[in-house]
Amino acid sequence: MVLRHIFSYFSPRSCLAGILVLLFSLSGDPAAGQSDWIPINNAEEYRDLWFQGEYRVALELLEHQMAQRPELADAMAFRYIIWLSDRAALRFELGMVDEAIADLETILLASREPMFLLRLARLYHYRGRMEDYTALLNYAMGQRLQRGRFYSQEQNLLAYGQLAEMQGENPKRLLSSLYKSLMEQLPNFAPGFIGAGDLAMRYNAYDLAARYYTQALDVEFDNQEALAGLAECYWKSGDSRLDETLRRLSQINPHHPAANVLEAESLLDLGEAEAALDIIRKTKEINPVHLRLRALEAAACFLLDDLEAMRGIQEEVLRFNPFCSEVYSTPARIASRHYRFREAADLGEKALNVNPSDHEARANYARDLLRLGREEEGRRHLDLAFEARPYDVQVFNMLNLLDSLRRFEKVEQGPFVLQLPKAEVPLLAEDALALLREAYATGRAKYQIEIETPVHVQIFDNHDDFMVRSVGLPGHIGFMGICFGRLITMDSPSARPKGTMNWRSVLWHEFAHVVTLQKTGHRLPRWLSEGFSVYEETQRSPAWGQKLDIQYKPVIQSESFPQLRDLEKYFIQPKSSLHVMLGYFFAAEFVSFYAKTYGFDAVLRALDRVATGVKAETALVEAAGASEEAVNAGFLEYLKKRLAPLENLPDFHQTETGVEEQDPRRRTLPVTEWLARPSPFTDALRHAEQAWQEKRWDDAERFLLEADTLFPEYTGPNAPLQQLIRLYEQQNQPDKLKDALRREIDRNATALSSCKKLLALHRQAEEWDAAVLVAQEALGIDPWDIEIRQILLEANVHTGNLTRALTVADQLAQLDAPHRTDYQLTRIDLLGKMGEWEQAKKENILLLEAFPHFWQAQQRLLSIVERGDTEE
Repeated sequence: MVLRHIFSYFSPRSCLAGILVLLFSLSGDPAAGQSDWIPINNAEEYRDLWFQGEYRVALELLEHQMAQRPELADAMAFRYIIWLSDRAALRFELGMVDEAIADLETILLASREPMFLLRLARLYHYRGRMEDYTALLNYAMGQRLQRGRFYSQEQNLLAYGQLAEMQGENPKRLLSSLYKSLMEQLPNFAPGFIGAGDLAMRYNAYDLAARYYTQALDVEFDNQEALAGLAECYWKSGDSRLDETLRRLSQINPHHPAANVLEAESLLDLGEAEAALDIIRKTKEINPVHLRLRALEAAACFLLDDLEAMRGIQEEVLRFNPFCSEVYSTPARIASRHYRFREAADLGEKALNVNPSDHEARANYARDLLRLGREEEGRRHLDLAFEARPYDVQVFNMLNLLDSLRRFEKVEQGPFVLQLPKAEVPLLAEDALALLREAYATGRAKYQIEIETPVHVQIFDNHDDFMVRSVGLPGHIGFMGICFGRLITMDSPSARPKGTMNWRSVLWHEFAHVVTLQKTGHRLPRWLSEGFSVYEETQRSPAWGQKLDIQYKPVIQSESFPQLRDLEKYFIQPKSSLHVMLGYFFAAEFVSFYAKTYGFDAVLRALDRVATGVKAETALVEAAGASEEAVNAGFLEYLKKRLAPLENLPDFHQTETGVEEQDPRRRTLPVTEWLARPSPFTDALRHAEQAWQEKRWDDAERFLLEADTLFPEYTGPNAPLQQLIRLYEQQNQPDKLKDALRREIDRNATALSSCKKLLALHRQAEEWDAAVLVAQEALGIDPWDIEIRQILLEANVHTGNLTRALTVADQLAQLDAPHRTDYQLTRIDLLGKMGEWEQAKKENILLLEAFPHFWQAQQRLLSIVERGDTEE
């Protein structure tokens, strides 16, 4: 049954059909999973040194041993073949690739086991000897798999499967048959799990790959290749376990190239190109031709704007391997991470010119084209990448997403191209474009920039679609919008729980990124870019931006205030999600401090210097005309004043056990915890609660006002202002209630309930101008609310804005289908008030054609006709 199941995946002529017979035989082999070949002496000293990363010393010792036994070489004895094999591996680690190839070619004179063929094929590919590589693969696939002398049965079987993948065998079939069977039948065979992990990794299935690597480590806790693969998974998926995994690997082998590669990658993510180059140079002392590190070296030069050095490295690498597209695709990937998409696309195109078969580079190139708004080109390259790698998870997700965009409608207006679901166009498009026009005019004048257009904005009604469009993978619920310079992607309010998002603040925030990224040639570090965007939110509306959260106190209390050069760490190396939120707050407060202290002209000078390649922190200090110490001192004093309300909250001291009473990583702080602790703020709240229970309403109001003054930005459960609103409602004090509601709306960007209450009060008092303002604010939170739009319609009529009233009537007809005819009738009345009698008559007739017995429509038509007769 097992044999038939395995063969069902392959045609009789498949290259795997023969080897799976041998795989099936392993299930009855008592030695399966163990070495059934003549054992080598694992106690030999050079192997211990090799395991510890002392490659050069190990090679010298091995060659000394080989020189002591020349007769073994003459006879091509078993032990000599093992020594040649080990020497080839050590030579490769030291960059002696041609010598390693020569050793393996010598071995093939004595043995053509699949593992030797695989290793030699990989070295041919590494050296750019593509004809030899192809010929060897063709030879390997034509061989009949037999038991080997030098490698175990299962190792050769695994090698044959990897050779098959290199020949284009279906990776899904390999994983579900060969690897699955190896892992099930040989649970103590770590290379089987590592091979499965490597395969999953190549197709961006990081969760699956991590699971396989972890299983390999369960078998061999110190397996370096499993640790290296797991670290790569964690790095690519942004998993916080990366540091611990790299630490484990470095403890075993401080010179493992994977650890150095990922350390360099992480530093380049931070923009720390010089520090990355230090790592690369040290590693090059061991292996001067490590292609991935040479590609990262080129990327570091790119970030340092040393393009001549980058080109020199690229030319040098291509002389070593004319097909090494990585030397272009890696700088492209790094450029893309730093939002320099045009340069990334240029480098990606060069990578494909070097090697059109680099399908990963093609997929990355396609994503950069899409971020530049070149959708047709991007789609074409994605299709090509998918045709070559149909099991690449990210490419598959992106193509599905692009297919789903077909149900979107494109609205082009001036410098903007807006795409959103057709059903949402009548409700969001006009307001979104109006806000974009305002943001464009504001940013253009304030930052003295000619904004490159068109700016594309895509609004998604499904959060996973938004994330796939943005980063290639679903999830990451914390993101609401992302800007790529000339492309903004964001959630629609319909993609979020009702009342949890203000789409206007998100769009304004993202467009601020458009301005600052373009102003600096996409060289602005993330902390400063986010700082400007949050700052600009607060300039547009007091309700927007990052507020002072009570949960920041335990973090601030346990850590020192940040200085200028500390701000980036909150985004690149955050200790928790709360630290990220605090980073947004600190970054925005720094921009506010800087603009108030040194003037906005200094801001513009700093941004101009960043555009020339000056590091942001250095540019800010130089533009301020002050020392960095003076800037830090001024920011510290500013923060002390800004954070003063936190002094009115309870302290979070450590307990006797040394564990903090309040874990700063927690996103929510239970009210019962901090209400029970003494502080001016909580004391006032407790006094208010007691007065409320005793119905001493004046005292309750006094204590709540006191608490609100002590910490005005708190909008969480039982916030003083929310309690005041309930008190004023209960006591029927409309004037105080309106004032409290207005203050709540000005503090909380998602205060939908307060918006609706204030809107009803303005309507009752016939304060129509105020009603229009509040209704617009409420629709920024919930554009689907029928009641809000009904009051907005009424308010527009009363204020004489009949054109806007017509639009709102159309939106209500879209939203409130059961009453659509009523809104059509309202539209006819509005047209009449505007003097558009012919249009009113035409629409009235159309309405009656659809509903001939609609009595009110008959009356309207009669009045229109009678009016026309009277005029004549």
